[in-house]
Amino acid sequence: MFDTQTLKKFEFLLLASSKEYTGQTSGARRNSKLGGGVEFVDYRDYVYGDDLRNLDWNVYARLETPFIKQFQEEGDLPVYCFLDASRSMGADAAAKKFEYAKNLVGALGYISLARFDSFGVFTFADKLGSAFPLARGKGRFLELARFLDGVAPRAGVTDANGSIRAALAKIRKPGMALIVSDCYDPNGLDASLERLLARRFDPVVLQIYDESESNPQDRGDYVFEDAESGATRTFTVDENTLKRYRAAFQNFIATVRTSCVKRGVRFYSTSIGVPFETFLLNVTCDMTNRAVK
Repeated sequence: MFDTQTLKKFEFLLLASSKEYTGQTSGARRNSKLGGGVEFVDYRDYVYGDDLRNLDWNVYARLETPFIKQFQEEGDLPVYCFLDASRSMGADAAAKKFEYAKNLVGALGYISLARFDSFGVFTFADKLGSAFPLARGKGRFLELARFLDGVAPRAGVTDANGSIRAALAKIRKPGMALIVSDCYDPNGLDASLERLLARRFDPVVLQIYDESESNPQDRGDYVFEDAESGATRTFTVDENTLKRYRAAFQNFIATVRTSCVKRGVRFYSTSIGVPFETFLLNVTCDMTNRAVK
């Protein structure tokens, strides 16, 4: 999927959550919880029942007062990626959109695995599709790349809420939830985001669209086919029609953004005309700047 040089660049990036999660296994990510880590941070008074292995005997010998050493706990961040595999993600001229999305998911996966975080993928369209189970470690990246290579868009009107509901029934531990989609869901993302937030997930929406969708240029008489449902409709396209369409598309993006922002959910949108490495860098840098300190 990527050459060695590109993968090395990804290792400098980080998916920073806006929430804190205590990892189930040792990882490279610090959190504010004090526990059984390796980096000393402070002392506290001894209380009955404390593990005497954490008692600083040198301090006790000097001050004759028992103090317990505290260490920074480290853990992994579970990252769940919900990849839109509906028809609109790969229909005809938009086929490059799905390849862009898969490259983005692959890069996000490598970043997580390289940081010893856990990473898994659920595909969805009208219902939950194939999944790549939560994995950890760079050695699992080849499996992820093979999984993504075998994923293709399928027919059906997008139902993100129903798909995410089905996925959450299989997930035991909350974490970051990356939704990679064109957001062409007739019911919107509101219910999906509310469901994730209620389960203590940290949702992030990554919207992808093609330039031909946001800024079409063709004029004349056309039979248009709905990229999701397949329904057709005849239009005569002139400059006034294009102007109204472009305004409607920008309003669509603004609506998705507002839905996210009012819930405190991070939202990023890009045309596939922007190199995905550039988009990836912008997203991860913004995540780091806005993360919990």
